[in-house]
Amino acid sequence: MKQWYLISLLALSACVGRLAGERSAVDMLVIAPHPDDEVLLAGGVMDRAVREGRRVAVIIVTNGDYSCERDGYLREAESVAALKSLGVTEVHFLGYPDGALAKLTEEPHAPMEHRDAIGQCVARTGTYADRRAGRLDEHTARTGKPADWTSEALTGDLEALLKRLEPKAVYLPHAIDEHPDHAMTYTYFRRALDRLTTAPIVHRGVVHAGECWPSDCVKYLTPELPTPPLPGMLATMVPSERVPIDAPRKLAAIKLYGSQLSPWLTSFARKDEVFYLETYERKDGRWVEKQQP
Repeated sequence: MKQWYLISLLALSACVGRLAGERSAVDMLVIAPHPDDEVLLAGGVMDRAVREGRRVAVIIVTNGDYSCERDGYLREAESVAALKSLGVTEVHFLGYPDGALAKLTEEPHAPMEHRDAIGQCVARTGTYADRRAGRLDEHTARTGKPADWTSEALTGDLEALLKRLEPKAVYLPHAIDEHPDHAMTYTYFRRALDRLTTAPIVHRGVVHAGECWPSDCVKYLTPELPTPPLPGMLATMVPSERVPIDAPRKLAAIKLYGSQLSPWLTSFARKDEVFYLETYERKDGRWVEKQQP
């Protein structure tokens, strides 16, 4: 009887340990403005992290559904498939308006035209998603109803996810990225971060920098080449990290974004990925970039 009791305790302990592991902090969190940015920005380092047994999660802020020319439901599905090809299955869709992150205020944003689930062009507002567990956006999953498109709602959703996931490292667009949604994704992350008591190490990357970068407008498919310097005056910015990656695997993932596929998209399949590190210290109730000695 005592032996059976001991075996039961050991089994229960193992079960609790597994559950605790499932709730452990995320090793790597990627925050993307639109479906496909997560792989363009950090597909290679996600692939490496998964192979090393680390927990990887992704947050996608919009569904990439600007106007009825783009299908947000399809783009969600493409992200899920591309990430799955790299071994990443934890994806959180926020469902905020594509092309309008810089326009969000305290008041709800006006309805915008999108394709609905059956492909019809409709005017809609409020967060939505279709491809995560429960077919719900994160705000609805957490609160029971969609969020209005406001600056506070987006900050709050990021805050809630950061608290829940407790990421050790965050990868997201740099504030110098030319696309307003990309720059604002960084801004909203910093607003949410100020509400937390701990801060991760942040790895900033660039997707939009000039008309053709990272290609030269001539040669686009370049898996044998490193990521080139940023164009123009930005060329003086030297990345803190240059991480070797499996370019063919990243290229295969990029090709799963069929609705967006272009020579420019494939030009992100390089032999490495580059990032600009940012670490923080707490001052006057906010996280500020720690100055290097």
